[in-house]
Amino acid sequence: MKVISILNPKGGAGKTVTAVNLAYAMSLKGKKILLIDTDPRNAVSTYLNLKNDNTIFDLIKECYETMKFDKAKYITSKNKVDVIISDERLLQLEMLFASYSDNQAIFNIFSNITEQLKQDYDYIIIDTEGSINNTVRGILNATDYIVAPSKCSLIDTNGINDLIKIYFIGKRNNPKLELKKVFFVQVEERTKVFADALKEFTDFFNSNGLGLNSNILSKNYVRKDSNINNAMLENLDIINYKKSSPSSTDYRNIANDLIKELE
Repeated sequence: MKVISILNPKGGAGKTVTAVNLAYAMSLKGKKILLIDTDPRNAVSTYLNLKNDNTIFDLIKECYETMKFDKAKYITSKNKVDVIISDERLLQLEMLFASYSDNQAIFNIFSNITEQLKQDYDYIIIDTEGSINNTVRGILNATDYIVAPSKCSLIDTNGINDLIKIYFIGKRNNPKLELKKVFFVQVEERTKVFADALKEFTDFFNSNGLGLNSNILSKNYVRKDSNINNAMLENLDIINYKKSSPSSTDYRNIANDLIKELE
């Protein structure tokens, strides 16, 4: 079992859309997937219209207090993908652990959770808040691979710079952590904006001097596609909404290449 965190500190980078559609694209390949929402804005549950009185906040609290948890009550399934939803109480997480007088607990809790779930899934995909805080540090402690969507404009290189800083912060406590892939979303092909951004990102990863692999920037990208928004209106991933759409093809290509690299 591998844990993939979808991470980019820049707002509007397409993290939730990527988390949802990558989960379903990998499920289409026969992989058993758990999607965990760790964003207090509970974007995944809104996207998929999922309801559950027990959220990731309750799971974290139960796991800390008892070291075990009843996973069944936290899992909501939709179209063969299991999901643990979030809620706004996640904003209270650091305050909760402060009340326990256990500052280290938040760094270990996600590892404890994923360890207890590893027999049931091929991949756990975590949709993150993106900013660097103790919750995100705890998530990275349990993460094998970071996958980062990014819009393709020159200003989005700032987000990648911040992403790399977060990656190295996470790697201090988790040496196995890898920044696996960065790929563009909402791409308008044959535009100067895309060509310039592609060159900027390619040059950056080829000469970063940080010991990162030059193939981190994926050759695949997700084209701008109105079907994504239409699918969200129907509370569906793009694959179940319209498998033949450009963005469905793109997410499936990204998933296929990722599975090949990881397996």
